[in-house]
Amino acid sequence: MDKKATLDEWRELYKVASEVKELRPWEHLWDMDLITILHPAMSEPVYCSVMGKSGECFCIASYYGFEAFNRLMAMIQRDDIPPEQVIRFQEDNVIICFFGDREELFKEELQIIKDLGLKFRGKNNWIYFRSFKKGYSPYILDEDEVLKETEILKNLYMALQAYLEGKIKVNFEKGVTLLRRYDEETKQWLNCEAPLFSVPPAYKKVFLKDEVSISRLNKQQTINSILELDIAYVQGSIKDKKYERPLSIRICVLADSRTGIVLDQKLLSPKDDEISEILRMIIDYILQTGKPKRVYVRDEYIRSIIEDICNNINIELKIRGRLNAIDNFIKILEQRGF
Repeated sequence: MDKKATLDEWRELYKVASEVKELRPWEHLWDMDLITILHPAMSEPVYCSVMGKSGECFCIASYYGFEAFNRLMAMIQRDDIPPEQVIRFQEDNVIICFFGDREELFKEELQIIKDLGLKFRGKNNWIYFRSFKKGYSPYILDEDEVLKETEILKNLYMALQAYLEGKIKVNFEKGVTLLRRYDEETKQWLNCEAPLFSVPPAYKKVFLKDEVSISRLNKQQTINSILELDIAYVQGSIKDKKYERPLSIRICVLADSRTGIVLDQKLLSPKDDEISEILRMIIDYILQTGKPKRVYVRDEYIRSIIEDICNNINIELKIRGRLNAIDNFIKILEQRGF
């Protein structure tokens, strides 16, 4: 059960967020001018992105750890994916501090602001936070997240202040980062320009080790069909009493790319084993219908799950951002108010 933050913990977070807001960093930084925080209490770096220079959405996104950073980079590079499906790259270990409008806040947040005695007025002036966890819709922070985000924003403020006051020069156009780290020897926080470091994304490949199963699949006749397979996202959320947070709507879908017919689908909950579901769909199709000529998937994650099967039984596997059959299916669901 997620523990709620105390009012004093919220007060500290709102205080530092307000201080960051006063710096108006979006007037000086683009969203990919990243600030990296190496905090001694956290095992991996936190990458902060300041958004708002375009004048549309004012916020600060904190990407906790290498995997979250790699998804950010994938999101930037994949301009072929429909906008409603981009959320897959920002679905976990991300906290965003928004400077938005009153109607964007949950009732609980409005009550917290009232209890703190804070006054926000006007457009893009209401401060609120969203936690992104896989399987769930963006939601209000729990206690652990409030404490972590407070620490990150405190250090972000100090790094931004040093940069904006000209105490440190950072040539973001060269792909470097403004790094803030704690030096254990001097017991001091340091700000400096540094290479933007990360680790390569590691997608865990799934191997089908059962030779009997591989043989059965391989014996199936190759047919002239082209499939699409994806975990697709539907805009909106579901409230389920079994979960403390509203659920995001994620559907594992197998479709015929040529006819547009949905062959199999499964609404996923956070407790579902999505890897097993993906494998079940493709294996069931092959055993019941035959080996498809080709399978399209949307990202490296899905590819890593079925790549071994496809290699073993000679099915062409390709990544394609737009999956027309699945995208049309999702569009119909949204039009019907799923």
